[in-house]
Amino acid sequence: GDLVYVQELGVLAQRERSGAERKVRAPVSMRLERSQIPGFVEEHRAEIEAGELVLEEPLRQIKVLKDYDYMEIVPLAIKRSWYWLSIRYGFGNQEVSLGEILKARRQGQAYLETAAGWIDLNTPAFQALAMLADDERDLTKDGERIRLSSVDLLRLAATNRRPLEVRGQRAAILRRLLDLQPVEPYRAPSGLATPLRRYQELGVDWLKFLYENGLAGLLCDEMGLGKTHQAMALMLWLRERAKEPCLVVCPTTVISHWREKIRVHAPGLKAAVYHGLQRDLPSALNEADVLLTSYGVLRNDIDRLCKVPLAVALFDEIQNLKNRETLSYQAACAIEARMKLGLTGTPVENSLEDLKSLFDLILPGYLAEDPGRAHPADSQPGLQASELDNLRRVIFPFVLRRSKEAVLEELPEKIEDVRTCTLSEDQIKLYRDTLSSKGAPLLAQLASGAERLPYIHIFAVLNYLKMICDHPALLLNKVEEYQKYESGKWDLFQELLFESLDSGQKVVVFSQYLGMIDMMQRLLNELGIGFAALTGSTRDRGEVIRRFNQDQDCRVFLGSLKAGGTGIDLVAGSVVLHYDRWWNAAREEQATDRVHRIGQRRAVQVFKLITEGTLEEKISAIIERKRHLMNTVVREDDPHFSKIFSREELAGLLQPL
Repeated sequence: GDLVYVQELGVLAQRERSGAERKVRAPVSMRLERSQIPGFVEEHRAEIEAGELVLEEPLRQIKVLKDYDYMEIVPLAIKRSWYWLSIRYGFGNQEVSLGEILKARRQGQAYLETAAGWIDLNTPAFQALAMLADDERDLTKDGERIRLSSVDLLRLAATNRRPLEVRGQRAAILRRLLDLQPVEPYRAPSGLATPLRRYQELGVDWLKFLYENGLAGLLCDEMGLGKTHQAMALMLWLRERAKEPCLVVCPTTVISHWREKIRVHAPGLKAAVYHGLQRDLPSALNEADVLLTSYGVLRNDIDRLCKVPLAVALFDEIQNLKNRETLSYQAACAIEARMKLGLTGTPVENSLEDLKSLFDLILPGYLAEDPGRAHPADSQPGLQASELDNLRRVIFPFVLRRSKEAVLEELPEKIEDVRTCTLSEDQIKLYRDTLSSKGAPLLAQLASGAERLPYIHIFAVLNYLKMICDHPALLLNKVEEYQKYESGKWDLFQELLFESLDSGQKVVVFSQYLGMIDMMQRLLNELGIGFAALTGSTRDRGEVIRRFNQDQDCRVFLGSLKAGGTGIDLVAGSVVLHYDRWWNAAREEQATDRVHRIGQRRAVQVFKLITEGTLEEKISAIIERKRHLMNTVVREDDPHFSKIFSREELAGLLQPL
């Protein structure tokens, strides 16, 4: 009948009927090129292990190697910032040179055959190799010696997750590079009047290491830890070794701060201010070790400044240069300096693209085009752990960041508190009228999915809403009649202000609106309370700051967030009031740290005022997400609003009450 006994297998098998679908397919043989074998084995590993694919005996022993056991580096010759090296990877008892791996990758091979097995060249273990120079002149014919720059060598070592062995006569020099150490440890340079703290000395050692090896970096210590002091110590050290001057570029409002810091703490440096209508570059260079200028002058005078050879070009508050499309960014790129150094407490304000822009300025080409998917911070759910770990490793040699909690045991506590209020009847009417007349059409446009959005108009409406939350008189441009209107936030502000003053503390108040500063000045004058005010139009910033810090009768400091939030010390204050919220955490933290910094003796209480049920609550939530991105990986206002908020978030900010 239909049954057949198969004696070899000891089973009965049913014959297939003619015309019926076959239940068992005939075996198919496949012939592979040798180079195709490891890829085939990897692709069909599940079927092989399940017995659905049968390999010939030699193929069953194929091993695909995803990682190495160790890396061995032997320095053969060193010339300035270039290293001729023998680099070998260990796989069991077999070793393969970096040259062999690079050659295979350049030839487009996915796997490299070795005695130990087939090496998967696209595995994460070899990811950093994609960024190494492609110039074949850097590799000897036998592939045993390769020439790497100090930058590439540090990248290779930073991404290595296995034991690293350094051998040979020049091993000590190479170990010093890989340990990020200068030739000599810190000794206080001549001309430094103020001793550095231990963590600052270590920071100067790191800066010296960068300079000695022709590198660049970002000093990102938390605000208030003395980045300026570390930079001054570096410049004093350089004065004895380099013929070229140093250039310090900073916001205009911070030039006087730098000049005063150098005068008091580093009198051994000769500083010249290159700014103003009568500025004279040859004269300034003749009389100075350090040239102080602004980002505006850098932009306008780049044709002259780019011809000046510099030991160090230092960009203070370098986050101002994160937009690569600006003339200031392009001018900074054109500066010729042995070392470019950025100072910032906030290298990432909105997205990882900020970090990419800064690295392209100081170390062009070092970071990949898409460092961990550099989407806007407020729209990305977070990096995968492997991406984040790789980014941290790659930037580690060139970024130094310490927190106050880690290095300043004696710094008093900082207590942050969000205080909420409600809109008054005056504010509710203005808020609803603005949303109805100006916000509704924009909300409809956002919902339509239109590609081009009127960001200028959206920003204007959001600005109106923020002004209403502050005080009706601010929006109506009737500051002198502010007492005729009611504001929930104004009432809360006065309550906190008077409570703080009654407890004997000095108060620092920040607002982004000059109209609010004007209103506060009127209130304090009416009450006879001494105060100091600092805005962009203030002439003698130093005198204003001195009076607040030293005059007992000067109880309150009023500062616009832009002018008063950077480059000053306000340690006489111990209460900080943020009357309105900025678009990101970085600007607020910069302002707060004018008070919570070295020299502060009291605990600092920080109040942030938010109006319930308004866009201020939603902005606060977005700020916290951006703060998380900054803290995970290590913005002055950006007119391109699409980089700050997603379409959905903009729509949320314009929702009616």
